[in-house]
Amino acid sequence: MRDRYISWLLGLALSGILAGCGKNIPDDIIQPGAMEDLLYDYHLATTLSSDLPYTDNYKKEAYIAYVFKKHQTTEAEFDSSMVWYSRHGDQLAAIYDNLKKRFERDEKQMRKFSDRRSGQTSLTLYRDTVDISNLYWLSFSELTNKVVFELKADTSFRPKDAMILEAYFTFMPQDGSGQKAVMGLNFTFDNDSTQGITQVVSSSGRQRLTLKADSTYRFKNVNGFIYYDGGRETQGSVLISDIHLTRRHD
Repeated sequence: MRDRYISWLLGLALSGILAGCGKNIPDDIIQPGAMEDLLYDYHLATTLSSDLPYTDNYKKEAYIAYVFKKHQTTEAEFDSSMVWYSRHGDQLAAIYDNLKKRFERDEKQMRKFSDRRSGQTSLTLYRDTVDISNLYWLSFSELTNKVVFELKADTSFRPKDAMILEAYFTFMPQDGSGQKAVMGLNFTFDNDSTQGITQVVSSSGRQRLTLKADSTYRFKNVNGFIYYDGGRETQGSVLISDIHLTRRHD
């Protein structure tokens, strides 16, 4: 029902049917910038969860719960804020205009920089940071238990460079049932020698993995992965968000 409600509001806002009166926003209402970020993640979560099978309905609720937790708000606060914005169409239209631009920009970036095949993403590094993904849900199934990526090196790479892989982990359920994930980074150099590092993650929160090249040979590529091990909990899973790969010149 809420998805229909949000979609209805989106259509009205983007078409300009709603008219607003431009009043100041009350303190107990989620402010525009925060509301835009929340709605961005909310729509992303509902889109991802829409493809889940009926047997994974519990994940759909967990997706939305994760969004509210990430933005430190409650479902009731979100609902009341949406009611307020629906009555002040100029504010809502401005938010959705920004959202439309963000989604269009993200879609273009995904088409330009990503080529997903069998769970693998090919990346291009612009400046020194690349966003691998906003959100992944990994479970114990062999089809959904890993994120794999590869970055081809270019002339901007220097010997002794370091790469930093960061991600935020949310294990579900969080009951100490032996769930864990493994982060990994690997370098391949132009003489085909390799260097790698792994790190076990067993608790929720932000994690960082750093690998510094110990070879003077030129980089050929950088590849990495995040692998989920359900342990004894076959119904467990892990939500991984804000995955970034950053290069550091020392």
